[in-house]
Amino acid sequence: MKRVLIGLVAALSVAACDKPKESNAIIRTCGDYDVEITLSDTGDTIDATINGDAATLNHAISASGARYVGVLNDTDVTLWNKGEDWTLFLGDDDTAVAIECVAK
Repeated sequence: MKRVLIGLVAALSVAACDKPKESNAIIRTCGDYDVEITLSDTGDTIDATINGDAATLNHAISASGARYVGVLNDTDVTLWNKGEDWTLFLGDDDTAVAIECVAK
């Protein structure tokens, strides 16, 4: 009986390891930019990949929604989220233009 139980536990353990990790990435197209967003467990940061270049953006204060800011390739990046909607801003606050994102 012990051998059967040990074998069953071992088989279930291996089966659990075979399952691929489910991705929680959010995929969007923002104008000419392909954007992949992965939220951290705490919500303090997001990992953003924009046209293949990756950056970690930090949560910033916003009046409404969630705003994440950082720098990618010497360019200021802001991703703003409210509900299911995402908006990308590239450049500093004075020159950045809102680029609406759509689900890919």
